[in-house]
Amino acid sequence: MADPFILQAPAGRSALIRGMTRMTRLLRVTLGPHARTVMIAPLIGQRPPEILDSAAVIARRMTGVGDYFEDMGAMLVRHLCWKVYERVGDGVATAAVLTQALVERAETYIAAGGSPVPIRRGIELGLEAALADLKRQSRRIDEPEEIAALIAGTVRDPELAKRIGSIVDAVGPDGSIQVEDGDGIETTSELLEGVRWSEGYVSSHLLKKGETTARLLEPRILVTNHHLERAEQLLPALEACASAGERSLLVIAPEVKDAAIALLVLNRERNLFDHVMAAKAPHFGEQRAGILDDIAVITGGRSILEDRHEKLEDVALDDLGKARQAWVTHSHFGILGGRGEKAAIRARIAELKPIIRVLDDDEWSRERVKERIGKLAGLAAHIKVGAATPSDRDELKLRVEAAVTSARAAALEGVVPGGGAALLACVPAVEALPLAGDEAIGAKILARALAEPMRSLAANAGWEPSTIVAGASGRGPGWTYDLVAGDWVNAWKAGILDPLPVVTGALEAAVSGAVVALTSDVLIHHKNPSVSVQP
Repeated sequence: MADPFILQAPAGRSALIRGMTRMTRLLRVTLGPHARTVMIAPLIGQRPPEILDSAAVIARRMTGVGDYFEDMGAMLVRHLCWKVYERVGDGVATAAVLTQALVERAETYIAAGGSPVPIRRGIELGLEAALADLKRQSRRIDEPEEIAALIAGTVRDPELAKRIGSIVDAVGPDGSIQVEDGDGIETTSELLEGVRWSEGYVSSHLLKKGETTARLLEPRILVTNHHLERAEQLLPALEACASAGERSLLVIAPEVKDAAIALLVLNRERNLFDHVMAAKAPHFGEQRAGILDDIAVITGGRSILEDRHEKLEDVALDDLGKARQAWVTHSHFGILGGRGEKAAIRARIAELKPIIRVLDDDEWSRERVKERIGKLAGLAAHIKVGAATPSDRDELKLRVEAAVTSARAAALEGVVPGGGAALLACVPAVEALPLAGDEAIGAKILARALAEPMRSLAANAGWEPSTIVAGASGRGPGWTYDLVAGDWVNAWKAGILDPLPVVTGALEAAVSGAVVALTSDVLIHHKNPSVSVQP
């Protein structure tokens, strides 16, 4: 008798792909300037249904499609889509469409006797070729107007797009941009001094209940490269803060063990502190020590470094930096309004600039020093999103967050032709790979899937997809169909562009999700699974 909680291939893989297809159909309609909407009823209560055209929001609202095994496929697409949104801010529907195209074409061949393992290798080799070709197609953008044009379709407000473009240009790739709820119906923004680093909190236990981002107001900041293995190492800093009436403490260290984390949590739970948080010290080696000194200068404190034989037991209040605000997520932390002296920051920058010339033959280290100089001189911005209703504000906030992420990615890594043209232009590079057998089939499957985003864009706008794809292929790289004007245009001249990281992020996520599905032979579901609304 078959086990109702276990489903093996080929039925298992087919169920997985059916679920992926059902989720993708919900997201596909949101592609392009003529996007359709999806109406979702609330989970509880009698509120009217939400009318959504954001693929990221739609994916997050979905918690199942009604069949245990198909749910696995749907949630796989949901997860990879949300990861794309978090990483690059856009490209969610594109990732879903590419994933579905890959698995459906591959499943047909596997059902006829093909082997999924070499097909997987062929797809992954094709991915490498496509990514290299996308990089070759990319161009840099520098002007705020170019950034604004790039994100205008995301925020759907030309003036707001211009403002975001100016903010991204002003703060640069390393400055912090925080998007928050506003109090009124207008969206406002302001520039602040601040900077961020690509390291997050050391433990989620330090977050308050319901938090995903820790925000510390007027924190004291302990900066050290000591590994905090014992609670006693933190006692001097905690006691100094408590004696001075300081209610927030941010610890920046390479490692914080459980005993030290427990002490921080205990102090917060006993209401001795409003907020305590520990973030991992950025980088490693000499660069880490230098960055910690930079943070100390920015905040007006002192870094406690092992190689200088400095001890945590000697920490006093004056050694702890200060800032207007600090924030920490699972992957980043930032400091806004550091209280360091301007003269000290200028002197620190002056110290670092000669190092760039010394490192002339070491490009990697030279770029790291340039990054540090940028952070020392960096700005931050607050965007407070306003709207007429809370639901409108939440939707606009997601759009603004996506626009900021996409704009920063484009400013940092460049742009490629939009409208699906960049992916379509990769087809010759993928087809030219010297592969044989099922690996060649895998590459061919990817080559055909690369046209799917353009096909979906055309279908949503009411055009015949095959005609549009054939027309773009015949005209060559850089040409796309302007779905609003109804004419063929050069994407570069018309400004129909996509951030390179959005396109590569969507493609990488699609291939990752597809190969997982194609090589999954057995599905197992729990008898009474717990339900989560988080991706």
